[in-house]
Amino acid sequence: MKISDGLQLGRLWLKNRFVMAPIKTAVNHLGGVVSKEAEAFYERIAQGGCALIVLEPAAVSPSGVEHPKQLRLHNDEHVEELRKLVDTIHRGASLAVIHLNHAGRAANPKVIGASPLAPSAMVCPTTGAEAAMLSGEEIENIIEDFGRAAERAVEAGADALELQCGHGYLVSQFLSERTNHRKDRWGERLVFAAQVLDRVMRAAHGVPVIVRISGHEFIEGGLDPEKQAEFLASLEEGGIAALHVGFGNSCDSPAWYFGHMTLPEGPQIDVLRRVRSETVLPLIVAGRMGYPDRIRELLGKGQADMIGLARPLIADPDFPNKMIRGEEDSILLCGACLQSCLGKVKRGDPIACMANPWTTEPLLGSTDAPKTVMVVGAGPAGLATAITASKRGHAVSLYERKESLGGQFAFAVRPQSKTTMSRMLEGMLGRLRRSEVVVHKGVTVSASLIKREAPDVVVVATGAHQSHPEIKGLSSQYVITSFAFFEGSRGTKGDRILVLGAGMVGLEVAELLLAKGKTVVACRRAETIGADMDPISRNMMLQRIGNHPGLTLMPRTTLTAFTDRGVEAVQGGEKIMLDSFDTIILCSGMEPETSVVDHLQGFSGELLVIGDAETPSNIDHAFGQGVAIGNRL
Repeated sequence: MKISDGLQLGRLWLKNRFVMAPIKTAVNHLGGVVSKEAEAFYERIAQGGCALIVLEPAAVSPSGVEHPKQLRLHNDEHVEELRKLVDTIHRGASLAVIHLNHAGRAANPKVIGASPLAPSAMVCPTTGAEAAMLSGEEIENIIEDFGRAAERAVEAGADALELQCGHGYLVSQFLSERTNHRKDRWGERLVFAAQVLDRVMRAAHGVPVIVRISGHEFIEGGLDPEKQAEFLASLEEGGIAALHVGFGNSCDSPAWYFGHMTLPEGPQIDVLRRVRSETVLPLIVAGRMGYPDRIRELLGKGQADMIGLARPLIADPDFPNKMIRGEEDSILLCGACLQSCLGKVKRGDPIACMANPWTTEPLLGSTDAPKTVMVVGAGPAGLATAITASKRGHAVSLYERKESLGGQFAFAVRPQSKTTMSRMLEGMLGRLRRSEVVVHKGVTVSASLIKREAPDVVVVATGAHQSHPEIKGLSSQYVITSFAFFEGSRGTKGDRILVLGAGMVGLEVAELLLAKGKTVVACRRAETIGADMDPISRNMMLQRIGNHPGLTLMPRTTLTAFTDRGVEAVQGGEKIMLDSFDTIILCSGMEPETSVVDHLQGFSGELLVIGDAETPSNIDHAFGQGVAIGNRL
């Protein structure tokens, strides 16, 4: 089968095999009130070519809400809110699926105003919230809530319903021996799921119902294909239209649930084969599926009938249309970094994408006053500025003193755990190649060059350089920066290495050194190691290297002097002495690189200093600022 082939799903005819999987967006207002931004978001996705769009989770009960901006379906007034999104998706020529969920122990106590509820009393490790055991009456009420929510979803015009029975949420909590320790009839693992499904099917009145599961929770004793075989058999008998397979669960294995870039891809494919052997239901498969070769392989081998994409559609809403038209080289691929799509939503900000800064800063129309623009520096800020300004009709020249493009983004993809992010960099460089930007590599911008080119605007995006801390005796040591380390322009000496700065960069440097058999000490003044990392990435990094015998992590440590006897330091208020090191690698402290500004004395045009050249920050900020500047010109 091909991705462009149509498919009958219950009473629906799907125009292709692309499905948008549910993803929390934080683009709605508090309380699940649909915003204009949410309507625009889903309309844009629909225009990209998905046959079926599953909306972000809608809570069926007040006690089952996971996010303050989550959609709701536990009151009649929510019907009109959901109808807005359904109508929006229909305008984009796609079909709309409303996703029904109760978060159970994963509910947010600050939002629901009480302790979460679960089959048994337990803690959700991800949130730290303690859940109380549901009473029999509460269970019966939630089953009815699912049914009433399904009725409201049908009233809102949904083309299909999706019932969340996986990912560590309430239905799967009843299905799993790890989370259901009850001794009453609800302790029989299939009873709750069967009653919820029966109530939803009766409320659907013929509208197709999809069931979502975790193919494997990837936690000891968790759900896997074999443990769910009886449940899958019951779904076939119950008239389900399709099975939507993801991975992990929100409380115990969030990295698998969100599809983090560091995870191996082989286990997912193995799980899909095993699920396929357990059921004849049409399969929607989701979880790091946003790569054309993988899509063709899964469909070709019959391991999937439909492909579920979520974050890849944030990176490029036109992914489906581009693949169907054979324009795969122009797809902006997701790197599974989770830095904007998950990190911002967890903070309550609208979903965004580091691979596609135009998600939150849409490209404005053509300018009425085209200018000549010189962009100096081809890092994230410079790339985004140049591409945006060019698309708007300005004549843009991009200058980079090195022979390679990407700046610190090129360093970010060097660690083995982050190689998937290279897809994002290639996507950005591909967009640059398809633009009208004139690129000059290996050129250092000078005063004479600026005078000769005489641009209307100069945008300085030269990034930052590593600062050198003022520590007594440091200058007598063999010292390199993290930049030099990743570039390979200066190698390490000896086997005993000191990493100054145990944030994200320092830990990534340490991991590479450990792989080479080096002994590494990584110190940080702050108390928390890797504090600048998102929680999932930090936890996975510490799981990989935290107990390595060659690594010593030293938080709350300030180095005071390098001497012939060793390194003097203060840790937690106490003086200590460390043995000498062969190499010191600087991995903390950045300073703006503004040397180009010195050549702009007397420049009469508009001068803009952006990105790290203005204030050192992260790649996401640099991309976003570049788009904003490009739109403003």
